[in-house]
Amino acid sequence: MPIPVVDLVLSLRYALGDMQGTNISDYEMLEPINQAASLLYGQLSQRYVHAVLKKKMITVGETEGVPHDVGGSASYELPSDFVRIHQVYGDDGILVPTSMNPPAMRTYRIVGNELYAKRGTYTLEYYYIPARVNNMDDSLDVPESMRTWIEQLLIAIFRKDMERAALILQQAENVLAGRAISHFENTGPVQVLGGRT
Repeated sequence: MPIPVVDLVLSLRYALGDMQGTNISDYEMLEPINQAASLLYGQLSQRYVHAVLKKKMITVGETEGVPHDVGGSASYELPSDFVRIHQVYGDDGILVPTSMNPPAMRTYRIVGNELYAKRGTYTLEYYYIPARVNNMDDSLDVPESMRTWIEQLLIAIFRKDMERAALILQQAENVLAGRAISHFENTGPVQVLGGRT
């Protein structure tokens, strides 16, 4: 569920001791919110942290209902918040990236903001940067679990304390990267350290 901008502004006002809004206007706080979200999601996607993934069903070969074939394959325009691919799933398994044009069965290719593959419906998992917020009625496209990190970064950015912001980013990466470990089969100290049972 997205986080309402007004909640983030209230948190920042409280941290800055300006609950009445006498020193800082609400709109002065919008850009630091955008910077905090972009910085956090950019850093985590660069490190392939699964906490910043989106999943979307896509139909390759249709642009607003109109067939769109290109050189023996079809294309799909990637979402505007797209940063990089995590995986593409089809009915018969995971698609593999290729540099060949046109892509063969069970492969895909990305050129610019277009994904090329055989015509069909797929599940796209991708890293994203949340859309910018422009007013107090907007909601930031991040889950509630990211609120703490966004708020901490927001305060550091507003105070222009980039050393603190870097430390927060490192902590977020360490904490959030560990969330995916439990999903790997047979992971234990013996496997990780290369020992014997």
